[in-house]
Amino acid sequence: MPKVTEEYLIDKRNFILKCTGEVLKKKPLYLITMRDIIKKSGFSQGAIYRYYSGLDGIYADFINTYTTNTSLEQRIDTVLSSGQAEKTILAECFMAMGEYIEELLKSVVGKTFFELTVLYAYDFEKRAAVFSNLKFKKSLEYAQGKIVEYAMINVEKGVFRPKIPPRSIIQFVSSFIDGIAQSVALNSSEMVISEMFQTLAKAVVNFLEV
Repeated sequence: MPKVTEEYLIDKRNFILKCTGEVLKKKPLYLITMRDIIKKSGFSQGAIYRYYSGLDGIYADFINTYTTNTSLEQRIDTVLSSGQAEKTILAECFMAMGEYIEELLKSVVGKTFFELTVLYAYDFEKRAAVFSNLKFKKSLEYAQGKIVEYAMINVEKGVFRPKIPPRSIIQFVSSFIDGIAQSVALNSSEMVISEMFQTLAKAVVNFLEV
C-alpha cells in the first residue's frame, strides 16, 4: 500500500473544508450534521472520520483557514501608540473591532463564528476547547484586553473619571459584544456592525466622563 503523504492529507482536509463552506451557505449551523458534510464531500463515513473526529474540529479549521489576514492586533497597537487624545484612541479602538468584524461578515466565516458563539453559549467546556484555537477569537480577545488595559491605566492617572465602577464598564462591554454576536447569528443582513461599535464607543466614553 503506497505511503500517504502530508500533502495528500492536507488536500483532503482542504476539500472537506471547502464542502463545509458550501453546506454552511445553504443551512444554518445548528441544523448541520456530519451526514451533511459526508454527503457533500462524497466520502464514506469511515473516510471522513480519518481526518476529523467531529464537527467541532471541522468548524475550527474552517474558520481559521478562511479568516482574513487583516491584522486587528497590529491596528490596535498602532492606534494605542498614535498619541491622539485619550477618548479618540478609545473610540478608534472600538471602531477597529467593529470594522474587523464587519469585514469578516462579508464571507461565511464570520457568521459561522458567531453562530458557534450562540450554539456553545451554555456549553462552556466545548466553547473553551474550540474557541481557544481560533485566530479570530484570539484577535478579538487581544483587542478587548488592550482596550480595558488602556482605560484602566488612564483611570489610575486621573484622565478618565468613571461614573460607575470600572468592573461594571468591563461587564457592559463584554455583554454588548456578546449581544452583537447573538444578533449577527440570527440576522446579519440588517446589521451595520461599525455603527453598533460606534454606539459602544460613545457609551464607554460617557461612562468614563472624559
